Amino acid sequence: MADELLGGVLGGGDEQPETEAPQALAGAEAFAAAVAAIASRQDPGVARQTEAFLTEQTRLLETQRHHLEDEHASRLTQLRLAVTAAKRKRYADHVRNWLYTAIAVLVVGVLAAATRMTVEAMSDHGLVVEDFTVPSDFEARGVTSQALAQDLASRVASIRATANDHSFTYSGGEVRVDQADVLRVQIPETGVSVDELERFLHHWLGHQTVVNGELREGVDEQVSLVLHIAGADPIVVSGSSADLDRLMQTAAEQAFAIFDPINDVIYLEAMGRPAEAYAAAQRYVHSARVGALSSQGQIGAYSLLAHADPDTRRALSEALLSIDGDPRGLVHWTQAIASSARLGHDEATVDLARKEIEIRRQDQPASQQDAYPWIIAEGHGYIDRATGDFAALGRDFEVYDQRAEVHPVSDSYAERAQVAARLHDEAAAREDLAHALTAGPADNTVLEARWDVNAAAGDWAQALDVAKALVAEEEAQKSKAPSPEFAARPQLALETQYDPLLAYAEAMTGDTASATALVSQTPTDCYLCVRTRAKVAAAAGDAATADRWFAEAVRQAPDLPMAYYEWGQALLARGDLPGAAREFSLAHDRGPHFADPLKAWGDVLAKQGRWSDALAKYGEALRYAPRWAELRQARAATASQRR
Repeated sequence: MADELLGGVLGGGDEQPETEAPQALAGAEAFAAAVAAIASRQDPGVARQTEAFLTEQTRLLETQRHHLEDEHASRLTQLRLAVTAAKRKRYADHVRNWLYTAIAVLVVGVLAAATRMTVEAMSDHGLVVEDFTVPSDFEARGVTSQALAQDLASRVASIRATANDHSFTYSGGEVRVDQADVLRVQIPETGVSVDELERFLHHWLGHQTVVNGELREGVDEQVSLVLHIAGADPIVVSGSSADLDRLMQTAAEQAFAIFDPINDVIYLEAMGRPAEAYAAAQRYVHSARVGALSSQGQIGAYSLLAHADPDTRRALSEALLSIDGDPRGLVHWTQAIASSARLGHDEATVDLARKEIEIRRQDQPASQQDAYPWIIAEGHGYIDRATGDFAALGRDFEVYDQRAEVHPVSDSYAERAQVAARLHDEAAAREDLAHALTAGPADNTVLEARWDVNAAAGDWAQALDVAKALVAEEEAQKSKAPSPEFAARPQLALETQYDPLLAYAEAMTGDTASATALVSQTPTDCYLCVRTRAKVAAAAGDAATADRWFAEAVRQAPDLPMAYYEWGQALLARGDLPGAAREFSLAHDRGPHFADPLKAWGDVLAKQGRWSDALAKYGEALRYAPRWAELRQARAATASQRR
């Protein structure tokens, strides 16, 4: 302890922390008192000197303590100032970083906007209507140049929308008026607005179709509307000034035909103008032949011609020609399938559909990819209907119904009714049919659903009335045809679809003579037609003729189940159980999800007393038609026999 005290006296205390200074001072005072006490007992002079020395040291230590206290306060102040400066620096760094980030974001945003404007400009295939030149007296009456430009743009946009609703190929490109007085956002130090820059990029990099127009006055209140489109002859439409609305519509349609010749054909068909549509398709093919289109465009031209051609056999040839040139083009297959189905070539139709559904979406042009799901669903629908997979057909209809713009609600209910009828769910079929009849007019889809519902229920009197209505509707379409050439398509529908239904309904209501006369006029290369010939002969008791036509139907479509099933029914009615079982087995092989052959096969097995086998067939049939009341009754009766 003495060493520690001595060290403090000799000056080691300046190396101790500030907190030890008071302790050192107290120790020195104690040490001085102790030494003075000892020395005073021996030599008073030494005692005085020692006391004076220690007093001086005490003063030094006191001074040092005050210095350290002042220095401590100064250091605290400096530390506070340093902390404040550090905070200010950190804040400044944050502000600078945020400023740099904002500048970077702004630069990226400007670059992104410039990129977007450039990309949009390069992909612009729109139609731009510039202001019209209008006589001053028309301007005074409110028929201004801007008003005419807006009217024309609106009409072309409406035409395009109609075409898109019915077309496989989306008619792209915006239709707009080239407005010079739109809101401007000025680019600093350039004197150029953002709108002007965007318009320049679209004109420079895009593929716009620009329309300029003028309204000219003639004599006797006659006017001419003239449109100028780059690369095309002027469009001139003349008539009375009082008929300006019709003139504008005609001019808009002609402008759209130049802007989008493919969808012009679709538009004209959708408007019930088939002759004009076919003429437009022929013009498009002519432009392809003279080399105005690419090879891909030439192939597409024949597919478009197939769509509009009133001669279905010729249309099929044109569609197959397109497939040969471009086997990955979905639209070509669709046209071929539609033509084949109209001709009644069911097996060929199914073969085409099976190839169609293997085509990939990514291989289609961008303008057709949106239509891919429902085109494929339609292809599946042909297959499922022909093979008796009616549950799957219902799912196909659900996808196809998504094109609500061309698929009325009444047709959606009618399709559900058809599926329910084919699945022998009579309650659901009649409910959906009632909805269809109240949702809209009874077009062919609704009438066909009525036929299916009544035929499935065995109500042949009602089915006969429906068949007559279908025939009358198609006859009306024939009478509306613009020429005999365009009456060919409704005539074909009569021969391959509706006359066979009428003939069968007549046979089932006992008028086999009229049925035989009618069905004998139907084509012999039509699957439904030859099957109906066989069924009418069977109803008339002419087994030999029935077998001959059933054999022909099997020859035409060996991979489809319908003829085998219907032949089996005829054999079962004659009591030929082995023959009927054979045909039902063949039908099941070709339509494994078709409930009707399984149920009929079970009926044969039950008649043969093979109860376990019959139950197995009934059980399998119930998997595909779970609400078939007659099937459930047959299964229950067979189960009781087995016990």
